Amino acid sequence: MPPKSYVEPRIDQSEIQALAERFGQPLCRRYRIETDAYLRAYRGQPNPDRRGEVVFAIRQSSGEILLHTKHRYEKPIYRLPTGRIERGERIEAALYREIAEETGQKVQLCRFLAVLDCHFVNENSMVPFVSYVFYLQSLSDALSPTDTEEIAGFRTVPVKEMGTVAQELRSLDSHRRCWGYWRSLAHEVVHSALTCEQWT
Repeated sequence: MPPKSYVEPRIDQSEIQALAERFGQPLCRRYRIETDAYLRAYRGQPNPDRRGEVVFAIRQSSGEILLHTKHRYEKPIYRLPTGRIERGERIEAALYREIAEETGQKVQLCRFLAVLDCHFVNENSMVPFVSYVFYLQSLSDALSPTDTEEIAGFRTVPVKEMGTVAQELRSLDSHRRCWGYWRSLAHEVVHSALTCEQWT
């Protein structure tokens, strides 16, 4: 029996299928994540204005994957860019909007990699949150984010090092420990998918 404050995730299966027909069948994974105070405040509360997030692995002309860091991090933490899917917004529309805001790059969507159905658990509450993970190819190397109040910098890493990025996120301590574990999940999926011969 689900906890008393359980909220059903906002996953539209018809939308997933339509994307899968165009960009490939995504890996679907479900996670139960125990939260700490930081993750509860950051993502572990129901938010009717956000129906999930997009995670974008953009391959640059160098062949490496773009990562970013944010001003609010107490030290540089580089990870894949992400962005909210607003209530009533389509996943693909949110993807292109967030890429424009966070990178300013023109891109080609190559592959729908994964749906990560996460459930943040704390005592008698369970809050669902869904991450939709995509692989894209950059068509313009210049970076010109419009969200400069958030974005503090960029770096790129070879595909083979995405697993190391996931491990670095998992090794974060203090108040980012649970957050780092949650964020590592998308990086592990990207590493696994893009190290397959088909995508290298």
